Amino acid sequence: MKPVFALLVFFLLSLPSVWAQGEVCANIEPFCAGGNQFVFENSHKDNSDQEQAEEGPYYGDLTTQPYPSWYFLQVQESGRLEFLISQTENDDGSGKILDVDFAVWGPFSPSDDICDYEMLSEENLVGSSYEPDSTERMDLGETEAGEIYVVVITNFSETQGFIKLEQVNAGQPGAGSTDCFQGGLEDEIYGCEGETVIVDGTVLFAEEYAWFVEKNGSFEEIEGETDAYLEVEEEGTYKLIVSNRFSEVIDDTVFVGFNPEPTANEPEELYICDGSQESIDLTVLNSEITTGNPPSEKLEVIYYESDEHFEEDKPIVDPGNYLKVETQDILAVIRSENGCYSDPVKVSIKVEIIQEEILAETVILCADLQGDILEDIQLGEDLGPNYEFEWFLGDEQVSTQAILVLDEIPEVDKLSLTITDLIGDCSRNFEADIMVFSAPEEVKIGIEGNDFEEGYTVTAEAIPGISPNAVYEFQMDNGPWQESNVFKNVPPGLHNITGREINGCGATTSENFDLVGYPRFFTPNSDGYNDTWKIEGDEDIRVLELFIFDRYGKLLKQLNPNGAGWDGSFGGRDLPANDYWFKLEYLDRNTGKTSIFKSHFTLKR
Repeated sequence: MKPVFALLVFFLLSLPSVWAQGEVCANIEPFCAGGNQFVFENSHKDNSDQEQAEEGPYYGDLTTQPYPSWYFLQVQESGRLEFLISQTENDDGSGKILDVDFAVWGPFSPSDDICDYEMLSEENLVGSSYEPDSTERMDLGETEAGEIYVVVITNFSETQGFIKLEQVNAGQPGAGSTDCFQGGLEDEIYGCEGETVIVDGTVLFAEEYAWFVEKNGSFEEIEGETDAYLEVEEEGTYKLIVSNRFSEVIDDTVFVGFNPEPTANEPEELYICDGSQESIDLTVLNSEITTGNPPSEKLEVIYYESDEHFEEDKPIVDPGNYLKVETQDILAVIRSENGCYSDPVKVSIKVEIIQEEILAETVILCADLQGDILEDIQLGEDLGPNYEFEWFLGDEQVSTQAILVLDEIPEVDKLSLTITDLIGDCSRNFEADIMVFSAPEEVKIGIEGNDFEEGYTVTAEAIPGISPNAVYEFQMDNGPWQESNVFKNVPPGLHNITGREINGCGATTSENFDLVGYPRFFTPNSDGYNDTWKIEGDEDIRVLELFIFDRYGKLLKQLNPNGAGWDGSFGGRDLPANDYWFKLEYLDRNTGKTSIFKSHFTLKR
């Protein structure tokens, strides 16, 4: 509000005046501002009879709108637009300063009726100012190319003067720019062979379009082409004539040319054979793909991982460091400096990594105790004619065949293999340690304990053969193999223990050994087998006394340690099948200790 000038405004509104250009929105004029200032005469009581702006638009802070001037601007380059609007007595900014006010609406598109009052609404109002100042700041904020803004500038003083519009952030980072509406087409437009070039002749507020093509030195009108856009498929010079609502006629020409498309060659298969390679440099194929194009032309090769990515225009970001190291087909196209593209070509990548399993890190050879190999061994794998092989024992090359046969124990313990891929021109080296093993020379037995206390514990000792570092596993009789060489709770009877080298290089069995104990049953049926029950001593145990009882503790027999044993009878009568108990008194010859042992056994009939 400007209450200090209220009376003056009332008075001036009653004065007669003449029309000025742009005094109503229907007569709106274009303007632009950049590094240069845009200066125009204001509307005042001596050149306009539009004492107040028309009713209908929403003017925001502008309580009154005396002597309006209507303008529009169009954004040429996206960015922030900041303006200063000032009003002075003279066009050079000198003389008396005059109060200036404004309102601005937008953004609009070229197809909008920008003077429709529904467009100049509160919703579309960008800003307004009714301050008693001769300079106002108009900030449109961030704008997009092609947008249109409508500005009304009012002259509160009603005095003759000049209005200056200046973009104060022109040239700064992030700043936009405005289109000065000079009209016209570009001098030249180039497309690519086989494409259709669309010439945009859009002119704001245009009412009629007519297109012409040059033939034999003169222009001929193209029938039916009355729109702002012209689709061109043939090289030539074209003319556009446009008439607009301001009774202006724009006449301009454009040359439309077509650049040749580059030609892409399908390259040879890219062969990868380095198993440690983490990425692929696709750019090594660029020269092969672009060969045959003019050498002076700057060409770029673009790679796509798939047809889908090509359709979506999602190229491989870093073709010099492509991380997908696997067998695959991708696409490549050439883009010229003119923006023309070749047809896509296939790029085949083949990854042939020599297998890790070609040669183990350790080669096991089995030998007898004299050091002679037990069985020939074959090493390696035949990968086909595209590979070369070199076998070395130590530093000596011993074979160039795919398969190496070792039929004797080598004098060195290092073996190496180099495989060269003739197609990929790369090689891989394998190294192995040679280890020779044999069966144990002997298996010795150690016995502890007895059958009358905690049982027998038997320990086996494998005496190494030709390799002191050999590892063995053990088996008692025909039982399961075990890593431990100690067997506990071994029952009485005849036994042996076998030790074998864990890589399958042979086994050795101990001599039989007999463990003395008491029989768990006997069968007195006179068949000559297990007809009597007795306990015999050995070099460790001496039987002193032996008593047999029934289940109720009745003494049935006292046996002579050196006798024939018990036949299962009592008082001349055969006893029934059942469990019977015994008490043994014995001497441990190793310790000299006398002990008593009680247990039971079974009589079977």
